[in-house]
Amino acid sequence: MDMSANITDWDWMNFFVSMLIVGIGVALLATGIFTSYFGAGKSQKIGFALLSIGILDLVAVYLLTFDALEGIESIFDSDLFTDALVSGVSALAGMVIGMFLILFVLMKVDTVDDLEDLDLEDLEDLDLDEELKKLEEELNQTDNSKEEEK
Repeated sequence: MDMSANITDWDWMNFFVSMLIVGIGVALLATGIFTSYFGAGKSQKIGFALLSIGILDLVAVYLLTFDALEGIESIFDSDLFTDALVSGVSALAGMVIGMFLILFVLMKVDTVDDLEDLDLEDLEDLDLDEELKKLEEELNQTDNSKEEEK
């Protein structure tokens, strides 16, 4: 595959378009699976629609790449399609792993006590309720001292 930026050589455009379409299909497929599994009601229906569109997109690209049916001319190069599919799935897998790592850390570090266990001294006093109570007490003390002065 020649990935030069020469406009007259369209391999890079063929790769880009096939990668774009495959990326959209894989993203719709993954989003549809996630939304249809975890969603409820209208969200679940939207998830099934996304899943269906993702499957149709990948099937259409497959049919346009490989000679699967008679009468359908292959538009994309099969090697470029395979490269696009592998890179699209790899990118999606990397994003999913990164999101799960972030969610795991956020779920594990949910209280100030957990932060102290991790020796994160810079993140003390994160509890908003305690801060609000301190402010209320200070305001009440200043109001009481003003009333006593009168």
